[in-house]
Amino acid sequence: MFKILLISKDAEKGSQIARELHVRNIVCSHISPHETVDEDIADRAPDLVILALENPLAASPVIEAIRELRRERPIPILALIPKDALQKSRDLPFAVDDFVVEPCETDEIALRIEKALKETYAVDSKDLIRSNDLVIDLARREVAIEGKTLSLTFTEYELLAFLAANSGRVFTREALLNKIWGYDYYGGDRTVDVHIRRLRAKIEWGQHSFIETVRGVGYRFKKSPD
Repeated sequence: MFKILLISKDAEKGSQIARELHVRNIVCSHISPHETVDEDIADRAPDLVILALENPLAASPVIEAIRELRRERPIPILALIPKDALQKSRDLPFAVDDFVVEPCETDEIALRIEKALKETYAVDSKDLIRSNDLVIDLARREVAIEGKTLSLTFTEYELLAFLAANSGRVFTREALLNKIWGYDYYGGDRTVDVHIRRLRAKIEWGQHSFIETVRGVGYRFKKSPD
């Protein structure tokens, strides 16, 4: 399940949007912009950020913070822009991945979220990630190879789903620690190596090979041939 983070100065509005998205099976948490919002975003490790700031000037620091985090992994930004704010700042729509002009329906926000996730993480409409005989069902949190469901731990599943959603992209051990275990985790890089080894033992046999070691850098999930 993807993690969505909503950043809004209006706490009541943010909570309402989060509740309405939850009804549509979209997990969304809400925070307000503050001085250390960059640290908060990093700690929560969202897969997509919804930026609902009425003041375009207040949006700039948040966007810059997300751009810094994008050096390690993709984080699409969906902006909710009031019509009058859009007229004042023509540059804001070009600083984000997608935007919705308010007032708008929650259904439109949900569709924009699904579109951004599909484009960023190569997930199809049924929340499935496929790579040859490997299928990851994000909605059910299940993994199967050749139709056989595998038994993975919570961390193994999170690690596999994240790598597969970003196939072809190389991640350092530190980046994987931050994403899967969190920024407050004090374990070393060996933690990643151990979990990768255990994961490979469960998903790779015979001709099956999915995770590639990039010497001196980290790991990546192999892209399926077109």
